[in-house]
Amino acid sequence: MFDAAFFDAPLDRSGTNSLKWDIMGPGGPGGIPLWVADMDFRCPPAISEALVARAAHPNYGYTTVDQELLQAFCQFWARRHRVKTLPEEIMLLPSVVSGLRLCVEEFTSPGDGVIILTPVYGPFYRAVKDAERNLLEVPLLRDASGRYSMDLNAVEQHLKAGARLMLLCSPHNPVSRLWSREELEALTGLLARYGCALAADEIHADFVYAPGDFTSMRLLENDAFPLVQLTAASKTFNVAGLQTALAVCRSKEICEHMQANASRRGIEAGNVFGQVASKAAFLHGDTWLDGLMVYLDKSRDLLRDLLQQLLPEAVLTPIEATYLAWVDLRAYGHSTAEIIERCRKEQVMTTEGTFFNATSGEGHMRINFGCPRTQLQEGIERFARAIKQ
Repeated sequence: MFDAAFFDAPLDRSGTNSLKWDIMGPGGPGGIPLWVADMDFRCPPAISEALVARAAHPNYGYTTVDQELLQAFCQFWARRHRVKTLPEEIMLLPSVVSGLRLCVEEFTSPGDGVIILTPVYGPFYRAVKDAERNLLEVPLLRDASGRYSMDLNAVEQHLKAGARLMLLCSPHNPVSRLWSREELEALTGLLARYGCALAADEIHADFVYAPGDFTSMRLLENDAFPLVQLTAASKTFNVAGLQTALAVCRSKEICEHMQANASRRGIEAGNVFGQVASKAAFLHGDTWLDGLMVYLDKSRDLLRDLLQQLLPEAVLTPIEATYLAWVDLRAYGHSTAEIIERCRKEQVMTTEGTFFNATSGEGHMRINFGCPRTQLQEGIERFARAIKQ
């Protein structure tokens, strides 16, 4: 059922207040957005059916946490990622970003150091800076193929200097890296040695391509350092607009303290439709997800082939995970601002690399290939014209 024909089917999202299509669309009607990280596919039918069924009840008052949702999450992560979770270890949040901010406040005080690996998703920076913490950037190392790796020596230097928290993106957005178990074991060894807390954003965990194998930080945790896992159904199943995420921590004390901190700040979660959609996704989304990954894998190949053909000087970072491609365009001699303007004229929109880091992102673009292939092909052809003209 969830074959190429299902995902190839065009989906008109105009007029739905879509951030990707309506709010900041690329040049109006006829534009192709390959930017913000949601996908242009129909979500699993089980989600739509569950939402319609709940909407049929004509009252949407205050809601408690759905214990069946928590159980469904535990089952999904055990089934797909070998991670065992207890419902009492879970806290609902509006988003992973709100979870990053709560973790910064939970584990640090103003002036404390927080480590991030850069380039990285833009809200990581704001979570640290807005809380008046000391942002400790560790630039990722890059080899000749464009593949990135952790600089663990630099991480350790910050730990020696007293860093209190690390924010990890795993798999890493925007450079499409699937961190290996060996890399993560080395990292956890350092965190344990220095007693540094970790907040792991694992929202892209389900987007991993063969022969890769996702290793959750929760498989490696120990009592030597506090760990909070942040994730959601939102990226995997296309329900980001329903504002439901989950934080997982096996420390009851930390869970209770974070929940109290969230309440003091008016951070409320448990949206009735978000819970319904997330539960349906975790219970009934596996077959759809398996079909999606087959489709995205072939789209990954198409994107690589198109860039090789149309922009041979561009460097595409190997895509090990996510549906997001990191492309180095510096060989073409355009600044990021120039690339954006050129893309605007061609009515195609990608995400500027400087959103992820002002220095290492210059001359780079992130491309979202989570869309029907006809849309992807036309978008890349426009993108290539923008760069070459």
